[in-house]
Parts: sequence; C-alpha cells; structure tokens
Amino acid sequence: MHPTLVFSAAAALLTSLSRCAYAQTLVNGQIFTSGLAIVDAPAPNSPMHAGSVTQVAIDISGDGKLDQSASIPGSDKSTRFDSLEIYLVSYQTKLNLTVSAGPDLLTQEQGSTVKHWNYNVSTCIPAGSYNLTFYEGSHINDEPFFSITPIPVTVMNDHPTDACTNGTNTLQAFPQPSSPSPQTPWLDGTSIATQPLPTATGSNSASALSLRSSAGLFLALLPVLAVVSI
Repeated sequence: MHPTLVFSAAAALLTSLSRCAYAQTLVNGQIFTSGLAIVDAPAPNSPMHAGSVTQVAIDISGDGKLDQSASIPGSDKSTRFDSLEIYLVSYQTKLNLTVSAGPDLLTQEQGSTVKHWNYNVSTCIPAGSYNLTFYEGSHINDEPFFSITPIPVTVMNDHPTDACTNGTNTLQAFPQPSSPSPQTPWLDGTSIATQPLPTATGSNSASALSLRSSAGLFLALLPVLAVVSI
C-alpha cells in the first residue's frame, strides 16, 4: 500500500470516530459539554430514585461569559443557544423517556443564569443504568453545531409498576451522529486541570470501544505499513 494511502485511510478513520464521539469534561464538579451548556447537576453516576424528583441544573451563561439574551431561541447573537432538550435513555431497559423537550427549559426562569428542571422519576421506570442525555443545537461565532452529551446515572426502583406509556420515544442507535464543536468555548486556552467523563453506556458501546481499539492498533502499525509499502 502506498504511504499516502495509508495515512489517508488513518485520517478517514479518525474523522469517522470523532463524529461519533461524545465529548464532555468534568471541571470542579461541573460538566462542560462540547456545546454551550454547563451541567451543574446531577453529577455523573448519581442515583435517581423512582417516585421522587431529580433536579437538573444547567448553567447557560458560560460561567458568566455569555449574555443572557443568547439563551433565548431566536437570538441574533453570534454565539447562542438554538435548542436544548433532555432525555433519559437506557439500552439496558430499552427506554427513551422525555425529560424536557421544546423551548421551555431555556425560556423559563428569565433573568437566571442557571436553569432548573424538576424531573419526576416515574415508578414505571425499571431499575438499571441510564444516560441523562442532553441534545443541544447552538451557534458558536455564527457556526452551527449539534452536540449530544450523555451523563451516566442509575435508576433505583425496587417495585416497578406497569410499563411506561407517557413521554416514551423510539430508542435511537448508539452512538448517534452529531456535529459538535471540537471543544467547549468556555475552556479554550484555560489552564484548569480537567477530567474526561467515562464513556456512557449504550447498545453498541462494546463495538464502539472495539472500533477505537482497532483504530489504535491501526495507528500503531502505520510505521510498519509505511516501511512495507516502500
């Protein structure tokens, strides 16, 4: 194989992987998505108890760097939110439940830099591993992006009731395609120590990890392939 083709194939593989990867970074207890949202609560791997309320808190100000008017859908700011929705998803229990859809999350609590959403964890939700998944449409410097941020949580339910019928949605393949910004603009150039979140669970997690391992092996073999091809 010609060296140019080897490196072209590697670039194509890495590009494919990057489009499927979900980037989120934990900084001082806050989850910075690859979009504009900063999730203050719940923390990764938090328990959600059936029959109780879980509060979701989202900083929409970029830690004070974004004008409040940029959080309202339809804003003319160059960096702005277009949409922000939340779903509770599990490939273990085969459920995709709406937590918040539509503009309500962004338009409520006007004047507040942190949006709160109280989610009633229904007793119909079976115990298991879930992703609290944030879908964000936004513009950063007038460039459109669509980011998906899954945060692993655990639903606790010793006595589940009948199957859920309200707020249910079709379970999507994992990982879903997205077009996120390479990095949140709020951490650009910062010297803060960051901690990547663990990979969220999904029906294809094993194959996704296998694909990443294959990519690593492929890159490790690049020098050998280049030598052989000469």
